[in-house]
Amino acid sequence: MADTDFHLVQSTEVNAHPDRVWDALVDRTTAWWGAPYLLLDGPSTIDLPLRAGDAVVEHLADTSALWGAVTICAPRRVYAWHGQMGIGPGWESEVRFDLEPARSGARVSVRQDSLRLWGDADVAGMRRSYDFGWADLLARLRIFVETGEQHGSAGRNAAPEFAFEPSGSAG
Repeated sequence: MADTDFHLVQSTEVNAHPDRVWDALVDRTTAWWGAPYLLLDGPSTIDLPLRAGDAVVEHLADTSALWGAVTICAPRRVYAWHGQMGIGPGWESEVRFDLEPARSGARVSVRQDSLRLWGDADVAGMRRSYDFGWADLLARLRIFVETGEQHGSAGRNAAPEFAFEPSGSAG
């Protein structure tokens, strides 16, 4: 791994039809996405629009923060966006969610490819942080779809218990 970029992949299997997982992923983000993975301080919402070029935006009352712009939306299969991803202005990233049928129902994978353009940030530390964060958010998504329990900003806004396994390099 170079000292200017990182790549990671986290996946989980969800005991539900892929259509149900997609709906939770893009339409019910507040049910599974929450603190500490927010740019704004409070129970905000994140819009994941369904058209390439549209902004992925976090909202809290009359305040908003830009996460990036949609690069791919293939409903019920792929959702991706490109932007700073909350790391800061010296970075650019692409995050991509892939859904596919699995034995248990659906497999959801998230891949993040990030590049430090300038600055002296701890790239290895950023990778570890985002690796854990995506594993946590996928666990929250899985629990919400399977049980209805909300660990995002609309619910407990806290991490559920889950077994974290660091991802290997996405290559």
